Amino acid sequence: MKSAIEETELDRRAAVLCSHVAVGNSAIRRAVRDDPQMAEDSGWQFHCGRAHDDDPAHAKVWLIHEVIEMEPSLGEFVNYPPGTILVRETAHDSWSVE
Repeated sequence: MKSAIEETELDRRAAVLCSHVAVGNSAIRRAVRDDPQMAEDSGWQFHCGRAHDDDPAHAKVWLIHEVIEMEPSLGEFVNYPPGTILVRETAHDSWSVE
């Protein structure tokens, strides 16, 4: 795990998590990187894999480094370009790049 000094600029940018992941009820099973919409945005979205409606209450904003602390297996992918999609079947599986 990186110390605060080793954090990159990207680590301090925002990411969107579904509420199931944010409250700890589900593991991240899908990650999508879109084009960032502003300087503070990483473009990353992390989902549990279940269907969600468009209710904003289902989206939580975290910093990338907080996501990596929760799910270290994503660390190697954070610098992948927009358009990247990562998936896995369970929390114990390896990530596949689509």
